[in-house]
Amino acid sequence: MKKKESFKLPELPDSSRMLSHELFQNSEKSLIHTSYREERALLTCVRDGDIDRLVATYEALPKTVYGQMSTGSRNLFYGSIANVTLVTRYAIEGGMDEEEAFSLSDIYIRRMEKLTEDQLDEENIRMVLDFTRRVARAKKEKSRYSPEVVQCIEYIENHRHEKILLSDLAASVHLSVSYLCRRFHDETGNTPGQFIQKKRIEEAESLLRFSDYSYSEIAEYLNFSSQSHFTAVFRKCTGITPQAYRRSNPQ
Repeated sequence: MKKKESFKLPELPDSSRMLSHELFQNSEKSLIHTSYREERALLTCVRDGDIDRLVATYEALPKTVYGQMSTGSRNLFYGSIANVTLVTRYAIEGGMDEEEAFSLSDIYIRRMEKLTEDQLDEENIRMVLDFTRRVARAKKEKSRYSPEVVQCIEYIENHRHEKILLSDLAASVHLSVSYLCRRFHDETGNTPGQFIQKKRIEEAESLLRFSDYSYSEIAEYLNFSSQSHFTAVFRKCTGITPQAYRRSNPQ
């Protein structure tokens, strides 16, 4: 068996000279970065899902100043990527679903790639507000439940494209299946199976509205046994077929 090579740290470049030059140039140009305190004030609003405080913070703070990350015209775009990355992490800390947060981050970065610098400032504000609202909704939903049920909901959200066994769900919170089912129903009004189905139908609605996936692809993606099974469950939950839902909700 081949011995695993030990990890070696790369040699660090001598950045002192460049750093000294950068600090001098920034001082000469009066280019002072937005302070960590001001940056954290906004990010804390995202983490707390506090929209009112976010608006007040935007009104009180000066315009964000990014460093010179590029010698071309893409400087504000690179700063925007850094902003999206930080906001995403704080949103996850605030309780937003991890995969949802990372996916939303990707969406905003792709949108920002197509914008002019004049449009990026407004898009950054729109992005921060979007994440903050989603964190607020997540906090409101999860505040109604016990920690164990919240953990179950998070497990379901992270595994909704897979077959979820009640035994695995119960094991994730160290409860017996019977006790978990009873407690989950008492707090949410649904059995775990009904809640899983509800989450999958919610995602199916989103895919039907905002994607071009076929009905069979959506059925497979959301772990339904067949397209006919997906259609039957969707109709039972919404009162209409997936085809009718898509026609009534054009992109």
